[in-house]
Amino acid sequence: MTTLFFGDMLPPSREAESRREHVLVGTATPVKLDVRPIEHHLTPRGSICIGTFHEDRPIGRCAIPRDSVKDFLEMDLFDRPVALALNVRKGGPGMEGSLLALVPMDRASPGGSERDEPWRASVPGAAYDDAIKAGSDASGSTQLVGIFLGEVVRFEGDRREPASMLREAADMLACVIRGQVDSVGGRVIEDLTARPEG
Repeated sequence: MTTLFFGDMLPPSREAESRREHVLVGTATPVKLDVRPIEHHLTPRGSICIGTFHEDRPIGRCAIPRDSVKDFLEMDLFDRPVALALNVRKGGPGMEGSLLALVPMDRASPGGSERDEPWRASVPGAAYDDAIKAGSDASGSTQLVGIFLGEVVRFEGDRREPASMLREAADMLACVIRGQVDSVGGRVIEDLTARPEG
């Protein structure tokens, strides 16, 4: 049974994120992603919905300002496999996670100027900045940048690892990679129909 659902298309605010306990988990090996514009009825005005797919299964969706989409897609951020990370926080209906693609800095900044990087507006929160900036070390490894791909939600009653936030986050990321993500609207409808009549 699927227990993970798409959440908002926009990242959480830095202020909201900083007040909540969170854990960051990631994939051990890069995965191949297909990232492209899709139609979605919840896309905010003035934005385009970008869908992320792994092995033809949807794993994320986010909104990008309409005037930034062309530049974003032309950067070829996903022409090679990338590592994925999920920043999971307690709150809302249960556990909420922001899905990120970890892209090498040289791939994400062809011109080297932040003004030429429209995706920067979609990268949420200081927690990511701290985790991603740690990607450069003495061994010469490449610094990584987190590209926001979407929000996922696991309801409190669906938690599989209630005693461990870290294990819960790892299970959520595994479900994302397997494409086991449904519409949160479907779950809300299920909950309403299952409610006993009073």
